[in-house]
Amino acid sequence: MLGYLRSGNKRTKAIWLIVTIAVVVTFLLGFSFFGSMGSGSSGARATGDYGSINGEKVTADMWSSAVAVAKENYRQRFNTEPADRDMRSVEQQAWRSLVNQRLMAQEARKSGLTISDNDVIVGMRTSPPNAVFLSPAFQTDGKFDPQKYQMALGDPRINWKPFEDQVREELPVRRLQERLMSSLKLSEGELREAFLDRFQSLSAVIVQVPPADTGRSAGTDADLQKVFERYRSRMAAPARTQLEVLSIPVEYSEAEIKTAMDISRGLYDRVRGGEDFAQVAMTNSEGPNANHGGVIDRWINPMELGPIGQTIAAHKPGDVIDPYREGGQVMIFKILDPARDSSAMNPPYPGAVKLAQIVTRISVSDDSRRAQYEKARKLASEARSGGLAKAATAHGLVTTKTGFFDLNNLPPSLFGAPEAADWGVAHKKGDLSPVFVGVDEFLVAQVESQHLAGAPTFEEVKEQLRQIADVEARVEMAKARADRLATAVKGGAPLEAAASAEGLTAMPVNMSRQQPDPRLVASPEIQGALWAAQPGKVVGPFRSPGGWFFGRVISVQTPPDSLWNNDQMKGQLTTDILSRRQRSFFDGFLTQLRSGAKVVDNRTAGVSE
Repeated sequence: MLGYLRSGNKRTKAIWLIVTIAVVVTFLLGFSFFGSMGSGSSGARATGDYGSINGEKVTADMWSSAVAVAKENYRQRFNTEPADRDMRSVEQQAWRSLVNQRLMAQEARKSGLTISDNDVIVGMRTSPPNAVFLSPAFQTDGKFDPQKYQMALGDPRINWKPFEDQVREELPVRRLQERLMSSLKLSEGELREAFLDRFQSLSAVIVQVPPADTGRSAGTDADLQKVFERYRSRMAAPARTQLEVLSIPVEYSEAEIKTAMDISRGLYDRVRGGEDFAQVAMTNSEGPNANHGGVIDRWINPMELGPIGQTIAAHKPGDVIDPYREGGQVMIFKILDPARDSSAMNPPYPGAVKLAQIVTRISVSDDSRRAQYEKARKLASEARSGGLAKAATAHGLVTTKTGFFDLNNLPPSLFGAPEAADWGVAHKKGDLSPVFVGVDEFLVAQVESQHLAGAPTFEEVKEQLRQIADVEARVEMAKARADRLATAVKGGAPLEAAASAEGLTAMPVNMSRQQPDPRLVASPEIQGALWAAQPGKVVGPFRSPGGWFFGRVISVQTPPDSLWNNDQMKGQLTTDILSRRQRSFFDGFLTQLRSGAKVVDNRTAGVSE
């Protein structure tokens, strides 16, 4: 309901969308020794033992500096501080980057890469560690100032040894990266092929014979098997995991709820009494975007928000809504007024609103949280003998199953405890997790299924195949119509006339290989046939989930030699291709390193005793 408001709107998904790039880049950034920031689990904070990578201990300094880098990346991307579920995602990104960096450092040592004192001096001047970029001492107006830094390098009063040690640690990793990069090549023929994929264009007319409006498959295993064999290769996916998840909401006492409600009511009264909502939010809100007045920077349909949405829809712009509790938070919403706030002008659809919020978190006593954690841990212990679902049912609770996921596609049910995803990917079917402490929940997971990269099995996608089979049945019902059209074309009728006789319209198409027409995305067969056909030749029919397709090429436009000989264009195209290859290569390389690594994550140690 209001989960996305509490997690910084759509940012949580965006964070996980950029994890792949962060995996490749962040491990080269190094780590700043800022001292403990108090990130990670309370158990790890108490012991200073955050885990290990192949036996190498993850210290508090390593962890806190990794979090500092991830938080700074978040600030630069979203211009605000991470909160709640966003902070959990940022911490998990920091952990992944830390693991990757240490694995790369270990690999560099195995490769015998060494660094001289002169290398360190040059590195300090040209490629300083990330701590330098984050340090306020070397910033002007909140941004790194290279001139300030270069002047400071000549100051003998500054102790540069910690930074030099950091550069000495980072440089072998950079050298290893350079060595790996040098193995990636791009031939002239590959560049020419990519050039044509982007700039060569095709003009054609297509005719689509749509599926029948109604109809269903018999749904027998034989029918489903036929569909499976037809689409199996298109269902191939990377290695993926499915978890069975038990989410146990944190329980709040009446006194704890009352305290938060009283605080929220006091803030509400201040706003209604004339204080500026944005200022009150900046100084009191514990939610996302507090430093921006609590503004939720997206258009919202109030009906998405359940009961509180109905209340919001009944109010007018400028109104402030009474405190509303959901889970462990109490929220005050303000409907932004287009007359006073330009960001609320020109809604994209009727009823859309822009909101600002003030969030007050419900504080749970340490004793209560510890007791609830122990209760969850006892349930997890029971699950080791009979399974998670059975143990949950015995306590009147219900488990759910995630969809299949990998590390770059976090299931929504794990947003509150993203470390559960990493745990799941690294464990075997049937393994039971420790208790993960989320924002508003305790979470226990059991690996339901692990699938290697490739196509799924028939049983795994059987229910999805039923839906596809129904579509296929409706496509099959349209075959007679497609056959009549094909017969007319073979008899000499123009494609447009044959289509018109069937009540269909020929549609123009202009596309490149890199950007095919959206209507043809589900039919790579007709795309290939059009590119291979001579102008004027009719191709088809080709079957697809969207029906039967025919096409006739009008012309193919090849870009001029002057564009091919343009050095700037070639440089940009080469950079694009190599960047994609580098990301793919490093993703595979790091996956290989992680698969053979022994990683211990003590951040999941739970509530401290």
